[in-house]
Amino acid sequence: MDETRTKELGAYRVLGLVGRGGMARVYRCQHKHSGQIVAVKVLELSADLNGLALFEGEIRAMQQLRHPYIVPLQDYFLSPELAYLVMPYFENTVADRLSVRLYAPREAAQALAHLAHALDYAHSLGYIHCDLKPSNLMLDGRDQLYLADFGLAKSIGRRHNQQAAFGTPLYMAPELTEGASADVRTDVYALGVLICEMLSGHRPFEAERVTDYFYLHQRAVPPAPSQLNRVPPALDAPVLMALSKSPAERPQSAGEFARLFQEAVARLPEAEQRWNAPLCERPAIVLKPVKSGSGLLRELNEQSTHLRQLEALAARELQPASAPPQRAKGANQALMVVLGALAVALAALIIYLLLR
Repeated sequence: MDETRTKELGAYRVLGLVGRGGMARVYRCQHKHSGQIVAVKVLELSADLNGLALFEGEIRAMQQLRHPYIVPLQDYFLSPELAYLVMPYFENTVADRLSVRLYAPREAAQALAHLAHALDYAHSLGYIHCDLKPSNLMLDGRDQLYLADFGLAKSIGRRHNQQAAFGTPLYMAPELTEGASADVRTDVYALGVLICEMLSGHRPFEAERVTDYFYLHQRAVPPAPSQLNRVPPALDAPVLMALSKSPAERPQSAGEFARLFQEAVARLPEAEQRWNAPLCERPAIVLKPVKSGSGLLRELNEQSTHLRQLEALAARELQPASAPPQRAKGANQALMVVLGALAVALAALIIYLLLR
């Protein structure tokens, strides 16, 4: 579809392109009769059968998920030639908000409470979102948050191949990178990444390649939010718990994570609860490797040169400070040899003088 010219999708007149993904485009449209402005997600004609199946799955999920904080399905159309679904139109997302201003701890706690309520509801109906990220969190004019895009949603306890379980690498739980079964704690990990980003403006890990992200999520110790920006250190513990490599060590529901985070925020002074950290460049942080695995993860066969350098730096940091450099050690040994020779010579001179 040429978004530069006005087109029609059934009862909807296309006003412009909003965004595009791997399998679909989203258009800002207007209903021809009511005049209502809506968002229409259109499946790309080039999408394969797997893409069509995912699209149909998203429609089924949206038909079942009726919650105040989940974007509702208003209409849809399915045919071999055209497939689209219709949703309310939102001007902004959390991604838009983060490009301008970060979240204060109290704001983040409220947003997390609403998001966790929506996720617990979806989990109770058997759906794992599997693609939580700022661009999938819609904001209305009051900055109220709504969860969108169940295109990659999975059924609890069902094992999927890697392609079907694939999400956004920046937010993927370690177990998802191996194609393991998604469960409630998969979304909890993504929530940990989200809250870290909302508070500090940075995700725990940044990389250039997808395989680098997989390795970092599996094997690197995540930095605390307070290491990435001027975030109160008291908020580190619940976020790092959500980012645990082992699902068993994370909060066992979105609601539990929201409660732990809210309790940490409540213990802050009033001024710190309301204070927004400034937007800043990502600081230079040496990421350290996990010393021991959880048994659920395995190291990737290949690591990038960048990651090998990070591990070398981390290993160098872990060396005892008292360990002398190799050159100094050699100099000490040479000095000991000279002193020993002088001692032998002095002893020989004393014996000679005594025998005279």
